[in-house]
Amino acid sequence: MRQTQKLSLAASQRLTVMGRMRMADWIEMPERDFAREIAKLEKDPLFQKLYFGNGRIPGAFRRQRWPGGRLSGSFYEIDERTAAGSGERVGVEEFAQTRGPALAAIKRMGQKDFERYFLHGEDSLTLEEIGRRTNLSAEEVRSIHELVVELGARAEFETTTEAPTASPGRQAACLAQISLTGGVPSFEFYAPYWARGLYQVRHDLLDRWKDGGLSPVERKHLPGLLKRLETFNLRQSTLYRLLEMVARLQVDFLKSELAVDVRPISLRQLAKRLDLAPSTVSRAFARRSVQLPSLREMPLIAFVPGRRCVLRELLG
Repeated sequence: MRQTQKLSLAASQRLTVMGRMRMADWIEMPERDFAREIAKLEKDPLFQKLYFGNGRIPGAFRRQRWPGGRLSGSFYEIDERTAAGSGERVGVEEFAQTRGPALAAIKRMGQKDFERYFLHGEDSLTLEEIGRRTNLSAEEVRSIHELVVELGARAEFETTTEAPTASPGRQAACLAQISLTGGVPSFEFYAPYWARGLYQVRHDLLDRWKDGGLSPVERKHLPGLLKRLETFNLRQSTLYRLLEMVARLQVDFLKSELAVDVRPISLRQLAKRLDLAPSTVSRAFARRSVQLPSLREMPLIAFVPGRRCVLRELLG
């Protein structure tokens, strides 16, 4: 019996380590690759069924916004060329043909309706009902949803930033612009999937779907889909917690943007505050940046310079 318990404990520990390793890979994954995973998830027929509902049973999947996050106004300034993410004529023309009408529809409906019905999905509505409220067909509604998840993987959401520990020209994804309101940081995210926040599952509605709204094949597929949502949420919430924490800790620097106001915080100290491994924080900050209130871009790793780096900067 004791031997069995030891084996069970060892197996559990291995699973925990394996889980951490997989999550570390997700956290380290470049933003464009993660955006493609989001697109695959949200184009899954079962996800769409459980998100939009069918008129008889409301959608069981919702969105939970970040408390201090919103979509950057620059999103509404993109055109077909920048959204296509390629300077090649063929790529732009192909995008204009397939997604151009959806991009134009977003601009016609305005920011308020777009964010209500397409970005955040504040109401649990079917494709048809969203179309009725926005004067769009169900296919146009679906095309806009697909466009929104595709845009995060486009090149416009990546910039070239020189991080202190990276070689020149290393690609970094600029996640957001930090703003200060009353001394409290908030974030204007550039990619729609970041501005949307986390996935939320209404388990009471999910039970109704299980009881009479899913086929045997869909019920078999459901656990994997839910696990995917959980993984994506854990990845995003970890990154957001780190982003929020460094912004709060470095709020004096964000106000002045002077080196003298940078707090000497180390990766290890930040990891301890959030009960994370230092390696997780290091992976999270790699190849990611933000824009300061002045619009100057800064690698996330520069927010945790450590005492030696701060002294070197001040004395140098």
